[in-house]
Amino acid sequence: MSKLHTLDKVDRKLLNLLQKDNQTPTRTLADKVHISQPTCLRRIRDMRDAGIISADVAMIDPFALGYGMLAFLEVSLSNQSDEHMQEFEVRMGKEAEVMQCYFVSGDYDYFLVVHVVDMDAYYQFVRRAISGSGNVRHFQSRFPMKRAKFDTRIAFDEKSAEVQVRIEK
Repeated sequence: MSKLHTLDKVDRKLLNLLQKDNQTPTRTLADKVHISQPTCLRRIRDMRDAGIISADVAMIDPFALGYGMLAFLEVSLSNQSDEHMQEFEVRMGKEAEVMQCYFVSGDYDYFLVVHVVDMDAYYQFVRRAISGSGNVRHFQSRFPMKRAKFDTRIAFDEKSAEVQVRIEK
């Protein structure tokens, strides 16, 4: 069940700062938003508990590690029953090469973001996970030639008094 959670200016400023660098010491964060360190810690903990902050992770550049090929796949399933769609989602969730999987509207059922080392690794992935699945009617691959923008941050307006966000709890 979802409910509303209010983010005030301080919460939104903290979220903007944490998205830039979640290793910033809480004393520094507290100074930047003009609150005490215990208040800062409490606010961050409350946003974690509410699911607003869902994870604290290190962003790794896959290209720097030799994962030089990114592919976007549009996938249509042969059988779109709820059971078959859930099975596909669970299977894609277990595939290390699948970075993101979306159920989408339009001509295809799913949109995947796949990162692999090279074309041979992509071919092996497609043979194992897509073509070999038994429920994929059709898929189409697209290979980006240049990444013009990549960002994971959500820009929070720090000027309005309060913002209501829907959380699942």
